[in-house]
Order: sequence, then structure tokens, then C-alpha cells
Amino acid sequence: MKCPFCGSIEDKVIDSRMAKEGDVIRRRRKCLKCDQRFTSYERVEDPLPMVIKKDGSREFFDPYKIVSGLKKACEKRPIPINKLEE
Repeated sequence: MKCPFCGSIEDKVIDSRMAKEGDVIRRRRKCLKCDQRFTSYERVEDPLPMVIKKDGSREFFDPYKIVSGLKKACEKRPIPINKLEE
């Protein structure tokens, strides 16, 4: 992390905690060059699950493929599209 005061990349994490209902990690840092303290926020990214296909190949889960398959299966049935998307 780059210090906003002196531009140094040498810092030490003093405190880490979850913020905004677990969506962000808040880290309190101290610059080792100028001894100033600053806060950084890091977003938590969830990895997509892998899908193993019939032929053994793997690909990332795609929710749009599921919805398009459901729409195709329900073309001749009286089901509204908004129900499928829910």
C-alpha cells in the first residue's frame, strides 16, 4: 500500500476489521518511513464456483446459462418470465 503522505510503499498493518456488513476489510496502517497513520479499505471478492461438465471439463458457474435453460424449458408452459428470474 502506498503512503498518501510520503509515497513510500513500506508500511505495517496495525489493525484489521470487517466493515460495511462484511463487504469490506478496513485496515489501519502505519508508514515505516514517516510514521503517519492511514486507513485502507479492501473489497472482498468471492470466487465463482467451478462446474464439472459431463465430459469432465471444468468451467466457471454462469447464472445466465441457468436462466436461459429455464426459459427454453418453460417456453410452452404458462410461467411468467419474472418468476423464472426470481
